[in-house]
Amino acid sequence: MRLPLLYFLAFGLLPAYAQNGTEIYQLDLTERAGQLTLSNPRNVSDKPGYDNQPFFHPTKPLLYYTSMMADGQTDIWSYDLNASTRTQLTRTPDSEYSPTVLPGERQFSCIVQRKANGDQDLVRFDLDDPTKTALLLESQKTGKIGYQAWLNIDEAVVFVLGEPATMHYINRKTGRDTVIAGQIGRSLHRIPGQQAFSFVQQVGEKWMIRTYEPARNRVRDLTESPSTSDHYNAWTPGGLLLESRGTELWAFNPKTNAWKMVALPENLPKKKMTRLAVRKNGLAVVLDE
Repeated sequence: MRLPLLYFLAFGLLPAYAQNGTEIYQLDLTERAGQLTLSNPRNVSDKPGYDNQPFFHPTKPLLYYTSMMADGQTDIWSYDLNASTRTQLTRTPDSEYSPTVLPGERQFSCIVQRKANGDQDLVRFDLDDPTKTALLLESQKTGKIGYQAWLNIDEAVVFVLGEPATMHYINRKTGRDTVIAGQIGRSLHRIPGQQAFSFVQQVGEKWMIRTYEPARNRVRDLTESPSTSDHYNAWTPGGLLLESRGTELWAFNPKTNAWKMVALPENLPKKKMTRLAVRKNGLAVVLDE
């Protein structure tokens, strides 16, 4: 079976030729009364090789993503949804992954894998001038970081690699670093309209999608994710939870406690779907080449 990127992050990245090629598609999204309509798919990465980990700017027509270069190094790029142009943001000796626009929308954070020793730190980059950076979390202290989600400029949850992988709650203002859950999956997300996160955790033989509220330090079950799924999720502005399952897309409605398959456009390539990202009127999906 094809192993996800996280596997390679956990045990050291393999050479570029070991990475399966992926493409990022942007689709128009309409959400009305709990119903989703997707249309107009277009390939926004449009190059051979690894293009992955999309993240929309909250208010600007920009999509950020990770792109692997010919030498195996990864950099962060942006795609202008209006102008259909691509811009390379990072040009460092290291490899950058998982771009995430920070609250305040003036900076983004990403995982930086150090070429010198393989450490995976969480680093902040200025959106207007990505040469301006600041170290947010150092893996020598926290552990190697794989993914992140932010509640505000100080509070976040991060995926820390290990056996098992763990989710840490980080409060940079107070210095708190607390392990909240183990055996977690790759999707960490802020829940729209709530001061809470969602994450996926293996509980016995089941994979549960759960929520975490830092203010109450409370974890709750939301729903179950099929064990055959890769457990990639994203939230719509209207409060539906999306999940990719093979070549299918499903949506969970917390109000009805039910999953429903989402119809995909016929002109979207029928390839395995993994990571997802959502903005008000758009969906980004990662497909195998």
